[in-house]
Amino acid sequence: MSTSKPQMFFLAGAMNGRLRLHGLPSSGPWDVGRLVYRTEREIDLSAWSGRWVVRTTHELDHALGVSHGIPAPITLYVSYALLHHAYEKWEGSGF
Repeated sequence: MSTSKPQMFFLAGAMNGRLRLHGLPSSGPWDVGRLVYRTEREIDLSAWSGRWVVRTTHELDHALGVSHGIPAPITLYVSYALLHHAYEKWEGSGF
């Protein structure tokens, strides 16, 4: 039995090249305490298909690039390890 901490993911959406984080408004303070986190097991057990599981900065940048011109957001589960990169891509960041 492994005692390692499970990898955590937060829910986001990619639309028109911008990252929307579920739980945070598009403008306002960056408050990671408002994000909803799931373990990889919880994501795997969900019957909900059509989501992307994002583990690397390359995958996140790719999802944002693909989202240009698509009428609906792409649903993403983004690794907690990418939190800083997600902040830079967040539509409320001002970057």
